[in-house]
Amino acid sequence: MKAYTILAIIFIFSSSKMKSQEHFLLPDNPAKCHLIKEGKFIKEGDSAKKWNIVIKKDSQREYFNNNKDYIKYKIEFLDNCTYKATVTAKTDGKYPMRIGDVITYKVVETDHQFLKIETVNYNKTEEIILERVE
Repeated sequence: MKAYTILAIIFIFSSSKMKSQEHFLLPDNPAKCHLIKEGKFIKEGDSAKKWNIVIKKDSQREYFNNNKDYIKYKIEFLDNCTYKATVTAKTDGKYPMRIGDVITYKVVETDHQFLKIETVNYNKTEEIILERVE
């Protein structure tokens, strides 16, 4: 029984990893970094109600909790593919981000409307896949 459980966990992990990799089999060359400069984005596999980001000119809003809460950022592009976002307001006091916190976003790779983004926050690096929906 344990062997089946372990195999199921491995299958689930590998299939979710494969799903994110399927978008970057033939990535754009060079990466289309301009896609991040404006639009609405969701995390791959999530609904827009659960979590989304809206970027306009020099601001970004991250919506969560079925769009009831948000974090507002002032953004500054450091180069064509990298920008820093500074928290300027938030509606959820329990959310760990604080006003003044800075996150760095870097477009690593693109494939049509999908963007592989590397984020750095509190010296912790994370990679996420965003889909541009608007």
